[in-house]
Amino acid sequence: MKSIRNIKVRKRKSGQFEIRYMKNNRQHSIYGSTIFSCRQKYAKVIEHTKEQPKSKTMLFITWYEKYISIYKKSCLKKNTLKNLNGLFRLHILPYIAQRPLKRITSQDIQEIINRMSKIPRQATITYTQLNACLEQAYKLNLISHNPCYAVIINKDKGGKGKALTKEQEEILLTYLKKHNPPIKILIFLYLATGMRRSELLNIEQRDLDFKNNEIVVRGEKTKNSYRTIQVKSQVLRLFPDKEKPFKEWTPSKVNHTFKTITKKLHFNGITIHSLRHTFATRCIEQGIDMVVVQKWLGHASITMTIDTYTHIEKDFKQQSANKLEYDFIP
Repeated sequence: MKSIRNIKVRKRKSGQFEIRYMKNNRQHSIYGSTIFSCRQKYAKVIEHTKEQPKSKTMLFITWYEKYISIYKKSCLKKNTLKNLNGLFRLHILPYIAQRPLKRITSQDIQEIINRMSKIPRQATITYTQLNACLEQAYKLNLISHNPCYAVIINKDKGGKGKALTKEQEEILLTYLKKHNPPIKILIFLYLATGMRRSELLNIEQRDLDFKNNEIVVRGEKTKNSYRTIQVKSQVLRLFPDKEKPFKEWTPSKVNHTFKTITKKLHFNGITIHSLRHTFATRCIEQGIDMVVVQKWLGHASITMTIDTYTHIEKDFKQQSANKLEYDFIP
């Protein structure tokens, strides 16, 4: 930078002295009654510019990393945090990571969601997580509004869930007893407890109450996911005697292994989550109160349980009604 003494000062026709300089690609002028006063004013401008360095525009990737570190890392389990990071890196960051946070538009987000039209459930989860991320930025005045507000999304309401028929369940159990695959105990426990895939994998020895025949499920999906399931003693005895009984299993490994078995058995449309639906179906068929089923499943409300499984109860009642004989009716 030039010395202040070497800055060119020109004298105007009015008698004033002037220094011209460029800032933000625009020309500016400083005036003074003397060359010395003019240079003094310019020196103050230069000093102020040094004290107030030009602020950098925050990119989305910068905010995302701060958001995860400050607001998510301390309150989520390791696997949940891993899944959240995976979702952002797969569906969101490739498109807006280097975009200035303030310049992300509703159209940008709409395009992300539209690309996921063939996987509506993942699209709904992606929208929910991105909305939470940007909503926090809005609360901190990092952006003037949350662009997610104007995004149109067809939320995946989920299906009724496909359970194993009694015949399929018998075929599966026979296969497991005959071939004794490593996943056998997990499948037995999914069928016996109705736990979600990751809930069972995260069970620890401290969660097993052998005295009262109960399992504490430290779920995170809803506030009701944290719950206690009452079971028979033989169910508890299935758990390996280790601090973390299923530490060697990951959600993807469970999915892959179970899919291999269902393919051999020619079960169409059956996933590991179907075992949870099978548990609920058997409970309702055996007349267990819907409120109890709700508590065991960890549903947020009885309405959710009824909406998901009422068709099962109706089918079961209809089957029972079909057994009645009305000899007195001609």
